[in-house]
Amino acid sequence: MIRIREISDPDLRERIRTALAERRGMSAAMVPDWYELDDLDFVDLLNDIRAAENHEDIERDDPRM
Repeated sequence: MIRIREISDPDLRERIRTALAERRGMSAAMVPDWYELDDLDFVDLLNDIRAAENHEDIERDDPRM
């Protein structure tokens, strides 16, 4: 288990909070610092963030666009 407040990198903490809020269908402001993620949820959110970042990079590097 990991609490959102235990993520030391502030940028990663906010990206996790935003991804979690999108997954739950709510505002990122509604996700409290004490919210706990189990290991699987945390890894899934990290994978979602990575996939979104890679997708954006692919679109920018595509010479057809």
